[in-house]
Amino acid sequence: MAVHLRRAILCSLLCLIAHAPAAEPVATEPVIGTYHWPNGTAGVDAFATWLGRPSVWALDFIGGESWDNVGWPTWWLETWTKWVNAKPGRRLILAVPILAGPPDGSGPKQGSKGVGEPVSLEKGAHGDYNAYFHDLAENLVRNKLGDTILRPAWEFNGGWYTWHAKGKTDAFVAYWRQIVQTMRAVPGAENLKFCWNPTLGDQDFPADQAWPGDEYVDYVGLDVYDETWNANTYPWPANATPAEIDARHRKVWDEWIVNSTRGLAFWTKFASDHGKPFAVPEWGLNHADHGHGGLDNPYFIEQMHAFFLNPANHVAFQCYFDINAPDGRHQLSPGVSGTGHQEGTEFPVSAAKFRELFSARATK
Repeated sequence: MAVHLRRAILCSLLCLIAHAPAAEPVATEPVIGTYHWPNGTAGVDAFATWLGRPSVWALDFIGGESWDNVGWPTWWLETWTKWVNAKPGRRLILAVPILAGPPDGSGPKQGSKGVGEPVSLEKGAHGDYNAYFHDLAENLVRNKLGDTILRPAWEFNGGWYTWHAKGKTDAFVAYWRQIVQTMRAVPGAENLKFCWNPTLGDQDFPADQAWPGDEYVDYVGLDVYDETWNANTYPWPANATPAEIDARHRKVWDEWIVNSTRGLAFWTKFASDHGKPFAVPEWGLNHADHGHGGLDNPYFIEQMHAFFLNPANHVAFQCYFDINAPDGRHQLSPGVSGTGHQEGTEFPVSAAKFRELFSARATK
């Protein structure tokens, strides 16, 4: 009888296990990075120290003034190779211009190559610029930066960069493929990763119309700033109460940042549908002269943190844009002295919330 009883009990337990609800997935923190001015190693390290972290990833931007910068960004690579290879856990995320010169496409005004020659996505699609990207891949490998994450043509769905792709999506897609194929073919460049990276919202056109194909993309990225031109949001009336301001912050998060036509909800599903991890290579609060930023908004910080930690969103990395730029102030950290830029934050409440949520203590 005892044997039969034990078998019965065992069968009951197995049955309960088989029909038990699946365990909730454990939230894992994506890698955090930051941008703090060109070649801003000191600012990146200060940001890590402020959060009590041994290291964070770094974001930088190659200058698009010349084709020499694109193929031979010596000033950037000499600095970043020393920084990346000096300490474990560091990695570079590098925004790469794909057309040199001003946004009108008239071509670079400086450098040793192509000066005064008009540039276009169509020429790139034809392979005319492949040599520059071959050189870039070789230089990344030579500088021991062969695992860099690249953001070619970031924010291509807007109209403010030379590579704006409205009405030229076929050429953009073909050019993107030329770049990826060219760089991946360089010996030692097998670990370079490519982040396809529009900015939030429809902007000039729906960015998914310029998807280059799953085999040419490693991450789907999205830049997210707390700003909007939606009605009854920002700016709020001068006499608005704290409760009214909070309501507008919440409205922007729900109606614009998450649930607009091409908000976070759309793009996380898009990334999942294509089997790609998601990333937010730039994000931040905003105080801009146009008045459409959310200013000191700890609710935005809280919601972004929750979004990052939600396993359903598959966020691989995120970078806070930690500077006070001429066209918008975003900085949260105290920064570093001697940069020649305005350091410190205009958002004390949000800065405290960010440090509370993103510090090393918060992850333990």
